[in-house]
Amino acid sequence: MIVEMIDQVEYGVLWGYGLVILGVWFLVWLGMVKGQSRLDLRRGKEFQLEKCPRVTVVVACRNEQDHIRECVEGVLSQDYPDLELVVVNDRSEDGTGEVLRGIKDNRLKVLEVEELPAGWFGKTHAMWLGAQVGGGEWLVFTDSDTRLCEGALREGIGVGVIRDFDMVSLIPRFRTRGFADSLLTPLCGMVTSGMYSMMFANNPQLPGVAFACGQYMAIRREAYDRVGGWESLKGYPSDDVEMARLMKRMGMRPRVGWGQDLVEARMYDGWGQVYRGWSRNLIMASRGRPWRVLGVVMFLLLGVISSFAALGWGLWQGNRGWVFLSLGHMALITVVLWSGYGRGRFQRFYSFLWPVGVLLLLVILIRSLHLCWRGVMEWRGVYYSLRTA
Repeated sequence: MIVEMIDQVEYGVLWGYGLVILGVWFLVWLGMVKGQSRLDLRRGKEFQLEKCPRVTVVVACRNEQDHIRECVEGVLSQDYPDLELVVVNDRSEDGTGEVLRGIKDNRLKVLEVEELPAGWFGKTHAMWLGAQVGGGEWLVFTDSDTRLCEGALREGIGVGVIRDFDMVSLIPRFRTRGFADSLLTPLCGMVTSGMYSMMFANNPQLPGVAFACGQYMAIRREAYDRVGGWESLKGYPSDDVEMARLMKRMGMRPRVGWGQDLVEARMYDGWGQVYRGWSRNLIMASRGRPWRVLGVVMFLLLGVISSFAALGWGLWQGNRGWVFLSLGHMALITVVLWSGYGRGRFQRFYSFLWPVGVLLLLVILIRSLHLCWRGVMEWRGVYYSLRTA
């Protein structure tokens, strides 16, 4: 009788495990599908303006001699009629300044930063300086390792003007290089989307949920001045997300959307950069608080690693039900990630290597938690306090 009761309990646990896993991963897949549609700001249309407002593009850079020329040339090659580009060279110690001095174009202004004022993050301070110099009706902030493709300014500004948005932030296509970057950047991107509820970022009824990508942020000058510019956010590590949060709380209309055909960004080279970069990125918008990261760790343990525990249990007990269900669990994870990698325009081959990716992701998350505990992060060779905010 006791054996029968144990069998019944195990049978119930087996079915409970299966239903919970199916439900969880269905919700993950549904979130990706809904997010895809809710972040489609252009909806297959072209937003062309009869009269284009003056635009100032601001690029903050530090030690980017290998990437800055491609970035600058991408901006200057835009077919936008009224454009100026301000590049702020923030205390670079390599050949970035020499590269910039070699680019001759009367639309380009280069500012040199020699010292970082107390209380500022370097990038935020550089963008603030660039915005002060620029005279555009719209300000477009982009990163030095980002390339604007054809139509990026016309489409981005067009969406903002025609749909009356105060900010348009475009999610780029990430150009990955090497095994670690190709495997982990898609996973970390999906984790970031979940951590910060990106699919709800454009919902005006949720003022506490906002998101933006620093690779492309087009902001109306009037809205920028109204929030106090970057000076009002000088102590926050995640400038892009914080700007979107501030604007939304003030009743403005910031929007984030797909722009993979308009913007391309290069993230990291090699495991070392991936490890350091993503462990920092995952906690920046949390202002150094660990709770979102802990939530991701719990999800990975219960929603992913549990498939291996179930397989091991089934093999040890000789229970084919646990074995088949665990293999189905793994297949479900693979299908969802295969879909996610494709939607992000990443190489889908790497989605089949998710067991390795998840283990490496846990290592990155552990370092994120360590950074939260220390309250300090490193960026471009400079250490900043996460407690500032």
